[in-house]
Amino acid sequence: MIILITGIAGSLGRAFTKLLVGEHEIIGYDNNEWAVAEFKEDFPTVKVHLSDFSEWRYNRYPCHVVVHCAAFKHLPLGEENIDSFIDNNIIKTRQLFSEAYENQVEIIFISSDKAVEPINLYGMTKAIGEYLARGYDGYIARCGNFLNSSGSVIPIWEKAIREGRPIKITDRKMIRFVIDTDDAAKQIWDGYWRGERLIIPNCTEVSLVQLLERTLNKHGLDIFGRIKTEEIGIRKGEKIREKLKWDWE
Repeated sequence: MIILITGIAGSLGRAFTKLLVGEHEIIGYDNNEWAVAEFKEDFPTVKVHLSDFSEWRYNRYPCHVVVHCAAFKHLPLGEENIDSFIDNNIIKTRQLFSEAYENQVEIIFISSDKAVEPINLYGMTKAIGEYLARGYDGYIARCGNFLNSSGSVIPIWEKAIREGRPIKITDRKMIRFVIDTDDAAKQIWDGYWRGERLIIPNCTEVSLVQLLERTLNKHGLDIFGRIKTEEIGIRKGEKIREKLKWDWE
């Protein structure tokens, strides 16, 4: 098949590429110049358009499936940049899905656990994205946090460790669902082939403290050593505990 991946240079887009590139023709869209340059170093044969995914036209570049990974996802930025998040995560996504439907292209929408009972703009845009995917007969993949993805807390902690700065955590009681990107891509693709309209990969539920301990251990440190932590409190729009399903699902 010919598979279009939006946000292909991100962590999940890379995972899908690694999973599928040998068997299918992969085409990507991404507007992050440096990420695309790094992606091309690893996947030189994959055609990547350095552009916004809204520029894609199915009638000019036919494909069979679109895997929509691209999104604005930084929660605090969403609270401050309302128009940009709505434009990117809802309006442009609707255009992508509408044109896919018109051209008989199947849709796989990458959603988030923050779409369940959302209390922030990012989660609300993902919830609406799920409605759009259903409306255009698509597939929804709802995941927890991707380990080591751009914007993930782990690379931020690791940078603090390298620089000898205190590690900032929001709340020690916080619980999150996490999953490796390669594992997520495989589970999502397998679910799509099984015909599952709502795909919820098996994620691990961990506390923020457990996640911090794993990160420190990776660097030969422990939470009782010389590393200082600074608890900054929950930010606007954050929950202590996320959910992967609505009560009625």
